[in-house]
Amino acid sequence: MSQILGKLFVKIVDAKNLQCTSNAPKPYCVVEFEKSEFVTREPIDLTHDVNQNNEVTYASVWKHDANFDVSRKGSELTISIWDRAINNSDPSLSFIGMIKVRPPTINGKLYDNRFKLTPADRVKGDIRVQLMFQTVTSSSLSVDDFVFLKLLGKGSFGKVLQVRKKDTGRIYAMKILVKRDIVERQEIQHTISERNVLVQASSPFLVSLKFSFQTPEKLYLVLDYINGGELFFHLQKESSFTISRAKFYTQELIAAISHLHLNNIVYRDLKPENILLDSTGHICLVDFGLSKENIKFDDKTHTFAGTAEYLAPEVLAGQGYNKAVDWWALGILFYEMTTGLPPFYSENTNLMYNRILTSPLTFPDNNPDFTDAAKSLCLGLLERDPRRRLGGGIEDADEIKRHVFFDGVDWEKVNSKRYTPPFKPHVESSEDTRNISPEFTNTMPVDTPSQDAPISETLQKNFEGFSYIGNQTYSAESFSRSQFGSYGGSLGGGNGHGDGSYGGSPMKF
Repeated sequence: MSQILGKLFVKIVDAKNLQCTSNAPKPYCVVEFEKSEFVTREPIDLTHDVNQNNEVTYASVWKHDANFDVSRKGSELTISIWDRAINNSDPSLSFIGMIKVRPPTINGKLYDNRFKLTPADRVKGDIRVQLMFQTVTSSSLSVDDFVFLKLLGKGSFGKVLQVRKKDTGRIYAMKILVKRDIVERQEIQHTISERNVLVQASSPFLVSLKFSFQTPEKLYLVLDYINGGELFFHLQKESSFTISRAKFYTQELIAAISHLHLNNIVYRDLKPENILLDSTGHICLVDFGLSKENIKFDDKTHTFAGTAEYLAPEVLAGQGYNKAVDWWALGILFYEMTTGLPPFYSENTNLMYNRILTSPLTFPDNNPDFTDAAKSLCLGLLERDPRRRLGGGIEDADEIKRHVFFDGVDWEKVNSKRYTPPFKPHVESSEDTRNISPEFTNTMPVDTPSQDAPISETLQKNFEGFSYIGNQTYSAESFSRSQFGSYGGSLGGGNGHGDGSYGGSPMKF
């Protein structure tokens, strides 16, 4: 593993020949690198012209600077241009164009280039971008390297804060966990497992670990700040999604879960509260506190873990289970997204468990969008026998991808996030918290001093070797403050809804 590689300096200079659907456009850019995002201001200068085809085109000047931490080789920089004048959540109306580039890695050299916007068959225009990479000397981090901005959520183990890293200005989510609470609730193994999963995972649809550090009393975990809100928040707001919108999210979830399964990890807690939307509408899976490592195809685990509505029959029956439980949960989630409720839901938990084990799967009569292919997908994913379940065999996700419901889907395009999302959250800046519950964001963000004595040296050894800066893991002795990591995991343990993610609804513990 390499240390954090350096910093990337980006200037969005201008764009020319833009085609906009509104008569008075307000173009702005969303810039994403290693899941960190910033949103440019509106143009400092905007002019228009009429080309030889009698089409109105626009030239926009931003001259907007931003810096990013670089922690992986080969990461892509994505710049998408949108029109804020179109007050509509349908991205197809406000989307102007995008580029994907691999930034330079030569230290200190300035690159100044124009790039054609894509997709070429739908958009026109080009954008001028200046890029420079600069190496940095690796060093330890502490809480003093960050500015606290907002409270994003709280749990019995700690809290999640929105923070700004002082040297780059990038916005992150910082999870603060109290070591004594982790030890007393016997959650050390879950915490270790979550950290390991985050270090292994590198999917564009999984939240990533950036930095972490610790004091004798606490663990500080710095992760991507995803500001489009929980899928739960948007689903509650709209009651249900169209089949096409649910299909989009399901495609990206298949890519996320497939990545975990390829690394022999069972997720075990798929639910709307653990799925965040980024500022352009793509999904990001969070909360790996219940994930189980080292589960190969023929392996089984027996721990009763998950959230009631999404538990697979084999978990309830105590038979032992494998990766197929994640595909059952995906079937429950797809049904919920398209109808508004999980298929076997009841406020009485015991009755709900009985329904999961025995009740037939029924479909709404009043939803013409619920095609035979969609029903077939649900029936395949919600097969009670995990050996016959869609995705339950050795092929795992590949079997699901071949289902007729996904005919015509380009999975390489899914994996590279080149499908335009069907919905774009309202996000105006990198710090925007409008999609987070005001129950938290209206509270002063503070790192409350611990009133308890630090845990013993023997217990402290449980947290050795977790030091992390970018892609580099260090031993506890490497720094005066060592590193540790994950975000989105359970702040309070347990299996309840909302553990440890943040979004539109309050976090529940």
